[in-house]
Amino acid sequence: MAIDPIKKLTILSPMHSSKRLLRTVSSLGVVDVTDASEGLADTAPGLRIKGVPTEDIDDLLHKIDAILNLLKTYAPEEQGFFQGLTPVPQIIDKKELKETTENYDLAGRSRQANELDEILRRSERAKGDIENHLATLMPLCDLSFTMEDFHRPRRVRLIFGHLPRKNLEHLSGPGSPFTDIAWEPIEEGPDTCGVYPSGFTPAPGGQKTANRDNVRVLIAVLADHVDEVKEALSRLSFIEMALPDLSGTIGDHVRALEEDLVQLSTTIEETIARVRALASDRRALIILKAFWTAARNERLALTKTLGGKWVHLLTGYIRARDVERLQGTLAKEFPDSVVILDDPSEDENVPVSLSLPKVFRPLSLLVEMFGLPPYRSFDPTPYLHINFYLFFGICFSDVGYGLMLIAASLYLIKRTRQYQGVADFGRILLGGGISTVIFGALLGSWFGDLYMEKYLGENNLLLRVQSFFVVLDPISKTIYALLFALLIGVLNQFFGIALRMYGAIRKGDWKSAVFDGFFWYLTLPGLLIIVSKLFIDTPQTLYRAGLALFGTGALGLILTQGRDMKGPVARILGGVVSLYGIVGSYGITAFIGDVLSYCRLLALGLTTSIVGTTFNMLGGLLRDIPYVGLFCFIFIVVAGHLFNFIISLLGAFVHSMRLIFVEFFGRFYDAGARPFQPLGFDSPLCEIKKEGTQNG
Repeated sequence: MAIDPIKKLTILSPMHSSKRLLRTVSSLGVVDVTDASEGLADTAPGLRIKGVPTEDIDDLLHKIDAILNLLKTYAPEEQGFFQGLTPVPQIIDKKELKETTENYDLAGRSRQANELDEILRRSERAKGDIENHLATLMPLCDLSFTMEDFHRPRRVRLIFGHLPRKNLEHLSGPGSPFTDIAWEPIEEGPDTCGVYPSGFTPAPGGQKTANRDNVRVLIAVLADHVDEVKEALSRLSFIEMALPDLSGTIGDHVRALEEDLVQLSTTIEETIARVRALASDRRALIILKAFWTAARNERLALTKTLGGKWVHLLTGYIRARDVERLQGTLAKEFPDSVVILDDPSEDENVPVSLSLPKVFRPLSLLVEMFGLPPYRSFDPTPYLHINFYLFFGICFSDVGYGLMLIAASLYLIKRTRQYQGVADFGRILLGGGISTVIFGALLGSWFGDLYMEKYLGENNLLLRVQSFFVVLDPISKTIYALLFALLIGVLNQFFGIALRMYGAIRKGDWKSAVFDGFFWYLTLPGLLIIVSKLFIDTPQTLYRAGLALFGTGALGLILTQGRDMKGPVARILGGVVSLYGIVGSYGITAFIGDVLSYCRLLALGLTTSIVGTTFNMLGGLLRDIPYVGLFCFIFIVVAGHLFNFIISLLGAFVHSMRLIFVEFFGRFYDAGARPFQPLGFDSPLCEIKKEGTQNG
């Protein structure tokens, strides 16, 4: 049985040993602890939940996260290709766990990390301020006069800004309103501020650029006439620029800021180097995070237990196969404790644990992705292997791509053997690759049509092998391929109905098995026989049999699908509506729609073959180019097929999964059970290597 038998567990122990007992239970990792107060509030008034502080562990976890975040920012971990696809845990042993938790100086490393983080924050903040200041000063760094000279005059005011060059003549000459001013154009000279510091990019508009349409002008005006002169200047499109109140020239100030910026950049680089020196601690930090997270969960689990003056009560669930191990440990270490085991009641939300043989285990990833089955139901994983790999192989259907996928999946399995989840995904791809090779050979696709004589010559080996295995060419015989895809859809729908009947029989619900399953087995084949008369010359005897099957099944469905409704009229109307598919367990429209969805098998298979053929054709067009034609042909074919391999692989996996989740699971599977989560060292960051296993 794939769903592990579960026992309901109650442990009574002396109150003084409650923490030690929970620590032992956690180390065993076999008990899913539940809230003991549920249902016992009235029957056990002397017992109460005890609050447990976690502030000390929270503080340790905060320190660990702070160091890891600092490393993630300034010393990110280099990951391989497969590690980049999915996060994998660290594999550790108990000896390394003990040495790390006992010997690592977390407090000292935390102080060091906080110091480095503060230096980096302060330096980067100051660097940002300087860069912003430089962005405003850089366009003015060629001004030769000092800012004291600009701001010092009392009786005269100096105005600096941009004026359109064409309006420059209006500042003097006949009829000019500016009779009591002195002005001087200041052309942009060479940059006297040197080069920009490394890593500094001026803000948009901050970099000095020559402008032929505008000219910078320095204007001297009597203090009493400033307002009227500014008003007159605005009519000439003059734009005033406020000059900073500094000592010395702007160029001197810019050079001082540049020196400060270089010094800050050096400080930041040196500090980052010190942070990178901490990267060797990353493994230990991840181990500590997993350890203290488990310790925190252990304390929180204590809040789910009940305690009185003398007695401590712990409740939960345990797999039947782990009962003997738990009882033996408690009898040895806690002889005063009492273990009570019961079977879960019918209405309990029992956690689900799946155990499968190695050959079936990989596809349990799909089931877990969709949702676990209810405890008293059955695991659909063993029933997915035929249809999932069938769908995948037809969608991908190319011998060359299948061989590539087999090679990639074997490499993935070898590299990730110690990580069960990733290795199981590799085994799914391996099965898909084998199916792809089979259907690619049957449908005649070998890297598209690369076997053709125009690519590899007459009577080449690949052409002979292709012609020996091919059974159906979906490109030339598309109608037959479409009928084949629809046939698969019909059979898969019938398979789902059969599993629905199987699930009902397991529960002892014979009525549902007959009413919601068997009657559809009469109705749908009869419907197919009747519809076939529209396309082929159906024998009259077969047609009458189809009518009889459809009539019997439809009548049974009309009389039974509304059985939960009140009143005979409502039941009949409910049955009629359910036959169409609006309510009830299934429906004719649902059957037709689901079967048509299997046309995607043909569509994906054709797409893979046609795209591959297209790249072959493009490469063939370039092959006759003198000297470089062969290289162009090889490049186009290799790059094109690699692209098609990746895109078609994603499409085959996603659409095969969709046909399982929607068109197949929708017929019989009700997911939603919660997973069995035993208390213990269970972290996505680390896994403790089981004794007797080897890494690699």
